[in-house]
Amino acid sequence: MLFSTTPIRWEGILIALIMLFIMTAATGQVAPKTGFDQPLNASLLREDFLTFRKALTENHPDMYRYRSRESLNRLLDSCEAAIETPMNLIEFGNLIRFAVSALECGHTSGSLPGEVMESYAASVPMFPLKVWFAGDHAFVLCSRNENVPAGAEILSIDGESMEQIHRKLLQYLPSDGPIQTKKNATLNNDAFLFLYNFIYGPKTSYHVRVATPEGHSREVTLLPAHFENTGCPAYKTGNDARPLDVAYPGHARALLTIRTFSRQRILNAGLDFPAFLEKTFAALRQRQIQSLVIDLRGNGGGDDVYGALLYSYLTDEPFHYFAALRSLAKPVMTADAPPGLAIQQPAGLHFQGKVYVLTDGRTFSTAADFCAIARSNARAVFIGEETGGSYEGNNSGGTVRVTLPHSGVLIAVPTIRYANAVKPANLPGRGIIPDYTVIPSISDMLTEKDPQLQKALELSADK
Repeated sequence: MLFSTTPIRWEGILIALIMLFIMTAATGQVAPKTGFDQPLNASLLREDFLTFRKALTENHPDMYRYRSRESLNRLLDSCEAAIETPMNLIEFGNLIRFAVSALECGHTSGSLPGEVMESYAASVPMFPLKVWFAGDHAFVLCSRNENVPAGAEILSIDGESMEQIHRKLLQYLPSDGPIQTKKNATLNNDAFLFLYNFIYGPKTSYHVRVATPEGHSREVTLLPAHFENTGCPAYKTGNDARPLDVAYPGHARALLTIRTFSRQRILNAGLDFPAFLEKTFAALRQRQIQSLVIDLRGNGGGDDVYGALLYSYLTDEPFHYFAALRSLAKPVMTADAPPGLAIQQPAGLHFQGKVYVLTDGRTFSTAADFCAIARSNARAVFIGEETGGSYEGNNSGGTVRVTLPHSGVLIAVPTIRYANAVKPANLPGRGIIPDYTVIPSISDMLTEKDPQLQKALELSADK
């Protein structure tokens, strides 16, 4: 068992039902020939599961934040009891993912080692289409099969509706509480191809029912493809964009884009976050900007102090950012400890105009904390999709990493419980719900339109 710490920041059910979720049982599947189907001794896997559970109980600051102790422990007991016979690495990985998802903590994870995933991607054929989810609906983002054009909606695979498939896959993905947008964002970032394979097993073919963009329904048979042949060359993720940027799209209006709060990523781009904010907000004052749009889509978080620092530029009053921080090592952290617990002061160059914030399911951790403070203090109008991070706070902080000794499955467990200094939630456990919900359509994706930004620019325009 290997432990390391790194500073970063799914009720009890029958065993038979858990086994239904974690084992591959699709007709027409074929076993991969790369060693992933080699059985692992059940007693050794039970030891690994106990190691995983020990890592949670000894380090996680609040395992029962979103579901009761009785409910979660009953589910974990059932998962452990389900290890009755040998499992291969994929099946055991599914079990760990199911347990992690049940915890409902977006900062806890269980995954196969990177080299295993790379080997799997190179050697095991998968579903051949790039799939993009909008809510419960799945669409083809790109395809090399003329019978299944980009923009078509996938209605079913091998007789099972996409709604049912989607619901099942969500049970293997982590997120804060019941938030779904982060899980969809994960599926849209190629996780669908791997997770569908892991849960349903590799197949020799897929019988797919689709509705074309013109509204015609058709059934087609698709052959599997290797991962490298399923991508979209023109698909843009925004990962290569500058982490910090400011633009002025129109008179008296500014667009501030913050893709990360990670100090290291910002430094790697040759930028300094405090200096960037000071320069930017000085320019906003000089230009007499009246409306500010802050784009936090895709921002997975980073350093706590950067979220507080950004909010200090939006208020003229002292404010609280975190209400409490707690870990198993330190049950209560008082206000003389981390900076985020102290009263925060407004920046001298604070902005007094209207603020609009763009969010999506990838707006997580520190980015969601900032949004929570801005929402609680009624300082911004929110546009886009529910944040991937919870309004009330999260479990993150210094992460304990464990390599399960017999399977090699990687576990990451946060150690600090963050409570944001916010008014009571209207929807406990949920993220920041936009004032204007805007979900891009498949047409928007294919034509590279940005209806979320367009809505923000429309609302922030001079009246």
